[in-house]
Amino acid sequence: MGRQSKNIIEYRIYELQPDMPFMCLSGEEWRISDVMSDRLHFHNCLEIGFCLSDSGLLGFENGVTYPFKAGDVFLIPRFLPHTTCSAPGCRSRWDYLFVDLDASTLSGARNPQQPTLSSLMGSFLHITRDSHPRIYFLANCLLEEARDRHDSDSPLFSLYSLLLSAELRLLLNATAHKPNANSRAFVLRPALEYINNHYVEPCNVEKLAGLCHLSQTHFRRLFLSIMGTTPLQYVIYIRIRQACIRLNTTSDPITAIAQAVGISSISSFNRNFQQIMSVSPQQYRQSNKHIAARQKQYILPCKGWLLPENL
Repeated sequence: MGRQSKNIIEYRIYELQPDMPFMCLSGEEWRISDVMSDRLHFHNCLEIGFCLSDSGLLGFENGVTYPFKAGDVFLIPRFLPHTTCSAPGCRSRWDYLFVDLDASTLSGARNPQQPTLSSLMGSFLHITRDSHPRIYFLANCLLEEARDRHDSDSPLFSLYSLLLSAELRLLLNATAHKPNANSRAFVLRPALEYINNHYVEPCNVEKLAGLCHLSQTHFRRLFLSIMGTTPLQYVIYIRIRQACIRLNTTSDPITAIAQAVGISSISSFNRNFQQIMSVSPQQYRQSNKHIAARQKQYILPCKGWLLPENL
C-alpha cells in the first residue's frame, strides 16, 4: 500500500448540522472490498466504525496496517488519513457513526480552557468489549439511538454523548504522555485543525507552516500535493462550507453570514460561493436540493478538496 507524496488524499466531508451533529451509515450496503485502495481518505469529524462481520486491515500512511475483526470498534479522529480492506475473499460489514462530540448541542457548556476531544485524539482508538467495556457500551448505545433517529432531539443520545465524551477524556488524559505505537502523525493535521477552529480569523501561510514545523515553501508544496489546492483556497472553501450550514439553518441576511464566516467583502463572498457551490448563496438557500441530499444520509466523497464523484 505504498504511497507517494504527489498522490491526493481524499477529503470526505459530512455536513453535520448544528441541531444534528451526527450522521449514521447503516445497512447491508456498507460492506468493504478485499482490495486495498490506493488512496487514503480522512474526514472533518470523528468517525466511529463498528465492524459487524469478518476481518481485515486498516491502512494508514507509509503502508502501515492494523488488523480488525468482527466486534471491534474504531474511533478515528478527524484529519487522520486511513482506508479499510477486508480479508481475501471477504466483504466485511460495517456500521458508521460520524459525530461531533464537541458540538454544544451534545457536549453542553464547556470550559473554553478545556481542550476539545479532537485536539486530544492524536491517533485512532481500538475499542473492544474487553479492553474498554464502558466506552464500548456507550458507543454502541449511541449507534443504536442514531440508527432509529434523524435528529439529535433525543435525551438518551445527548446523555450517551456526554458520558462517552467523559470516558474518552479520562482515557486520553491517562495516556497523553505514553508512547503510542499506533500513532500516525499526519503532517498537515495541525494546520487543518487550526483552520477548522479559526476559519473566521485571518489565516496566513507563515502561521500554518509554523504549526506543522515546515518552511513556507515546503508547506505550500506539500499542501498542494496532498489536498489538491493551496492553503488559502482551502480556507475559503471551509468558510463557504460553514456559510452553507448557516444558510440552511438560519434566516440571517447573506451579508451577515459572509461576515460571520470571515469574508468581509460581499462581492468576494458571492464570487467564491458561486465558484465552489455552482449556485449563488440566494439560490442555494431557496433550493431544497441540500435537504434531499441530507435525507439520503450518505457521504459526499471529495477527491482532493472538492471534486465530487457521481453517486
